Formats: sequence, structure tokens, C-alpha cells
Amino acid sequence: MIYLNEALDCIQQHSVRRELIDWSALRRLVIGMATEAKTPAETYPAIRRALELLGDRHSMFLDPETARMRMEGKLSRIGLQAVHPTGVVGVVYPGSSAEQAAIHVGDRLETINGLAISTLTQDELYAALQGPQATLTLTPFEGGLTRLVSLKAVPFALTRQPRGYPLAGALGYLEVPNAAGLEASKPFAMLAHQVIREIDQTPTVGWVIDLRTNTGGALYPMLAAVGPIAGEGELIGFVAPGEKQVAYYREGRAWLEGAENATVEVEEWHTLKRPTPPVAVLTSQLTASSGEFTALAFRGRQYTRSFGEPTRGVPTGNDVKVLTDGAWIGLTTALGTDRTGQAYDAPLLPDELVTIEWTRLGSADDPVLQAAIRWLRTEARF
Repeated sequence: MIYLNEALDCIQQHSVRRELIDWSALRRLVIGMATEAKTPAETYPAIRRALELLGDRHSMFLDPETARMRMEGKLSRIGLQAVHPTGVVGVVYPGSSAEQAAIHVGDRLETINGLAISTLTQDELYAALQGPQATLTLTPFEGGLTRLVSLKAVPFALTRQPRGYPLAGALGYLEVPNAAGLEASKPFAMLAHQVIREIDQTPTVGWVIDLRTNTGGALYPMLAAVGPIAGEGELIGFVAPGEKQVAYYREGRAWLEGAENATVEVEEWHTLKRPTPPVAVLTSQLTASSGEFTALAFRGRQYTRSFGEPTRGVPTGNDVKVLTDGAWIGLTTALGTDRTGQAYDAPLLPDELVTIEWTRLGSADDPVLQAAIRWLRTEARF
């Protein structure tokens, strides 16, 4: 019970919602769940329940093995993300059991573990896809018969690499997916700068930043990645009752003030040949957590407009508390802010709502990308 009380003390002291919770009632309920617990592991369900009762939709608990894998930039899940309520698959992670089962972006989930996708809330669908196993029925995006697939979680690398290419009219496209793990942080940002540099050989007059498949992870490599385009200075902030911290980008370095471990630096950084270009930011329901913070880095910036669909709705900051057995509490301790100080704790709404066609992401007939290009062509200063 000492273990559980230490976890609850941490949650009560640091939760961003600490002033809104009836802690006596929460503790009674949670401790009642663990009256027979004799080991730390037997208190895990109670800790998870405490985090659910906070209602912030972002706090999480990781057992020691999952926490170790997260440090290495890996996950053990079935390896796909789907949008709600349509069930359309938006991300399939390389090396996952979903990829091995030949599930593709654009396939449509009909059921998961016997439940129709249409009957689930967004959070229920998200939780089901994070489980150790899942039985899916899905319809291939190219048509054909619905098929039954049973998947078990296997480890795979969470980090995917930035990519980009020049667009017609001296425009540039940069996709920034999720980054994770200390080892991947610096190479991720370095690759983004390399991609930007190659596109910017001919001065680029406008940029597309595509965050539609950025499901979250390590924030500072993402900020370092987009820094040349977002611009130097304050990009985002974190606010909690009586507290505020600000994150910056300058000359290849992204960092959080007062936090030496929250920094990523690119030695051979790139400076745009045309400063302060117009930027179109693309988002989706899968854009979550640090992906949403990356989108916030462009809120309040001049010559910027967003396109696509609302984000997941967790633009909030999590701090990690490492428990005595190596388990993690990822506790939501702050709301995210943009460079103007505006705070957010709900989905980020795009300036221009455009329905996403997942099989066309980044292609010539991608409707979201085409809407962004039309706007950039009206704003670009040649």
C-alpha cells in the first residue's frame, strides 16, 4: 500500500486538474480496489483507474517493461491507428503485426473484439488499439470481401522519419511524423534539416508542414525539425496553476527553459533562404499530444493557416514520475500554449476544414494538400 499511496500523492500534487478533483473520494475508491494487493504490480489497475478519474484524457501508466521499451523508442502493440467513427486506418507502423497481416492505410475497420466501431467512443477505440491483442474485421480500401484478422502485440520502432519534396511554384512539403526515444531524437531532427536544405536549394517561397500522422512522442526533436520554418524564438508554452514554462527554437536548438534534459540540437542547422514564408499546417484526428504541440508552434505565427481535420484533443504536457519498480506515471501537469500565450486543452480546429482521404496523403490528388497549395500560391511572396 506504500507504493500505491506514493503514486497517489504524486498524482494529487502535480495533476493539472488537482484543484478540480475530490481527492478524498478518489482515494477511497482507488485504495478500495487494492485492499488485497501484496505487490506493486497488483496495484497497477488501481493506479490506472486513478488516472482515468482525472478526466484529462492524456495521463497514462506504463508497467516497467513498457516503460523500458518506451525509453528505447519502441512499443509493443498491434501497430495501427484508425480514425473515429469511420474506422479508416490512417497509420500502419513498420514492423508491427498489423503490417505483417497486410493491413493498409485506407482499410476500414468494421469491428474490434466483436464490437462495431460505430458503437465505440473515440477514447474506447484508441484504448482497444493499444491492447495486447485484438480481433478485427476490416474491409480493404480497394474493395473486396471483409476479412477477419487476429493480431497480437509485437515490439516495433515508434519513430518514423521526416520526409519532404519540392512542390510546383517554389513551394516545399515536409511531413513530420512522430519521434520517440533518446537515441532517435537527434537523427530525426538532423534528417529534417537535411530535407529542408535540399528543398531550399532553390529559394522556397512557401511551406506545407504535414502533421496528419503525427501521433505523438518526443516533442523536442519535432520542434527542432520544424524550427527553421516555424522561426526563431518562443514557440510553445506549458501552463499550470501558478506555473509557466516556455520552449524555444534558435540556430538548430529546441529546448524548454529550466529543463536541461529537454533539449535537442542540430549542429549543421539550416536557415531558410527566404525568411518568414507563408506556412500551411495539415492536421487530422490522429495528430495528438506532441504532434499537437508541433501544430501549436505555428499558432499565432504570421502568414500561417491550417487545413484538414480537428486534432485528437490532448495538447497537454505530461511529466514522467518513475516509481520504485521502474513503472512510469505519465501525468498531465500542464496545458499547452501557443506563442501568444493562448492555452489549449481541446482539439485544435483547422482554419479550413477539408475531409482527409487517407490513401491520397501527400499525392497530387490529396484534397487537403491541394487546398493548402491554393492558399500558399495566393500568399507566397516571389
